[in-house]
Amino acid sequence: MKRKWEIEKIKDSKQFKKSANIILRNRIESLLDFTDKYFQDLSVENLHDVRIALRRVRYSMELFIVCYDKKIFLKFYNKVQLLQDLSGNVRDVDISLENINSLRSQNHIGIDDEIIKKANEKKIVLEEKFNLELMKFSSGRVLKDFLKLLS
Repeated sequence: MKRKWEIEKIKDSKQFKKSANIILRNRIESLLDFTDKYFQDLSVENLHDVRIALRRVRYSMELFIVCYDKKIFLKFYNKVQLLQDLSGNVRDVDISLENINSLRSQNHIGIDDEIIKKANEKKIVLEEKFNLELMKFSSGRVLKDFLKLLS
């Protein structure tokens, strides 16, 4: 089944696959570097860097599906997509909290502390889920199997 992001006229060739291997290995190495940095310091900035790296991996992959075994490729792609979605959920709560706090301070609006508390609790749960999935990904079989394709 063709995915909405697949480009029909791109054909696999030796040179194209060689380029794909270089690009994807670079993108994945960058993601892993940002992941290490994130786990050393779970800051909003480092999470943002991981999110950008995930996007770069995912969107680069979309160009090169013709070069690889689809089963292994799609397992990896789906894991990257899941991580991108989970990190986006964390970021959405961060943005909401920033906006709420900005409204409070700039406009002197009384916002119930219970709302802030619930948002922070939700953020913690989402972060824990994301962190667990990111740890499993970084040392998992899906990554190892995909990296073998890039050899």
